[in-house]
Amino acid sequence: MKSIIICFCFCCLGSWGHMLSAQEQVRALRPLEQCTLVTDLADRIEEIQVIPIKQRFDAGLQEWMQKKLLIGPNGDLFLMYGREVMCFDATGEYQFTMKYDLGKECPYHQDACISLDQRKLLFAHGDRKIVFFDLNDGREIERLLMDKSLQQFDGIAPATDGGFYYYSISAPCSNNFEPGHLLMTRFDKNGEKLESSIPQVGFTVNIFIVSQAVGNTYLVRTQGGDNACCRVNTKGELEKAYTFDFGKRGMPNSQGDLTLPDYMRADYYKMPIYLCESGKFFYFTSCGPQAVAYNFLYARDKDSGIYWEADHNLEIHFLSADEDYFYALIEPVPEEVIRETQDPLLRQIFKQFALSLGEETSARLVKVKFK
Repeated sequence: MKSIIICFCFCCLGSWGHMLSAQEQVRALRPLEQCTLVTDLADRIEEIQVIPIKQRFDAGLQEWMQKKLLIGPNGDLFLMYGREVMCFDATGEYQFTMKYDLGKECPYHQDACISLDQRKLLFAHGDRKIVFFDLNDGREIERLLMDKSLQQFDGIAPATDGGFYYYSISAPCSNNFEPGHLLMTRFDKNGEKLESSIPQVGFTVNIFIVSQAVGNTYLVRTQGGDNACCRVNTKGELEKAYTFDFGKRGMPNSQGDLTLPDYMRADYYKMPIYLCESGKFFYFTSCGPQAVAYNFLYARDKDSGIYWEADHNLEIHFLSADEDYFYALIEPVPEEVIRETQDPLLRQIFKQFALSLGEETSARLVKVKFK
């Protein structure tokens, strides 16, 4: 059983600064005012699909902080797990693996994204390389060696003209970051730096910073001290997307010298993370008082939604979304967890699980469609 602290150590906030594109719509969310706390989701879920993933993962690569899911243009599923990205078709059949092989112990991939033209997969690598792979067959196409003065990659998203955005944090999990540090830098397809934006203004943890959303857009989560998240749109432009206001129950801007555990346990709502956006819904998780996780779901055309308390014993959140479905990765689950969970989403998922519990599988991808 994992502690609440470890369970929510993927949190913090991604922010907002100068040099962002013009905004058409910025959603101002007040989650605790606009959303209703629920304990049952049976009437709010239209469909759940469980896709067994029969390809075994390398046990040495099983780092919970490295999991990421990308959805390809034909519905293929690209699961980033430790040092490799495995491609599965829409039924869960294994296709191929993309792995940056140095002929020795190689660094973990820090992040991955799909190019705007949806022909390439880009790795942001721990040794300051961007590695391009063909999305159709996994073949390595190109490597770009980045400037040594840049810090390690913490996130990547596609940009215009074959370029990409690089997200780098100064002093993760600490308030002792470099003054004036800009988190987001745009490069052209040759790795030449073009511009930087989003100044770091607070406590930032380098986990699940950039997430894929519907239409191969990307959400860049908020960071401590700021309340806005950004979107990389279908044109590869960085724009402000959502702001979060928890009112008097939100974390004050002045955080002092709190350690990460104290920060998460603080009696406030903070750190929106696991931002996912389908055609009709917007989902995120927030760390509440005493580090309890709450999942929020908004209709994209309404200023209202629902939220529910997550199971602190099971780290399950949505990792990506397409037009209709949200996707989560669930690894083998002890039967007592299945029986005892009070998480209303997991209860509905486990009803579907019961049909395939006897199958030989190392993990399952779960697709959830909300009404």
